[in-house]
Amino acid sequence: MHAKKEKLRVELYTTSFRIEANMHIFAGARLTDIMQSRETQSFFALTDVEVYDVDSSQLLFKTDFIDINKAHVVMLRPMEIPESRPREQTF
Repeated sequence: MHAKKEKLRVELYTTSFRIEANMHIFAGARLTDIMQSRETQSFFALTDVEVYDVDSSQLLFKTDFIDINKAHVVMLRPMEIPESRPREQTF
């Protein structure tokens, strides 16, 4: 039995790379919860990936799939929010 997941386009930064990709998350989950959860795996599976140099913004490569270690994520934001998802509270 599989839990329902949805695809969310995200922009993710590490110290060296800016990554645009699809993140597959549990339906209704917030990115904040995923990053702070101790139950979340150490790696995120990303699909339809574009990896850019963080300094020059040069596209380094594209790939169908990549795993990224959660500990290396400096910043993560949704690039688009489907109308079916509630917006996260901002202050």
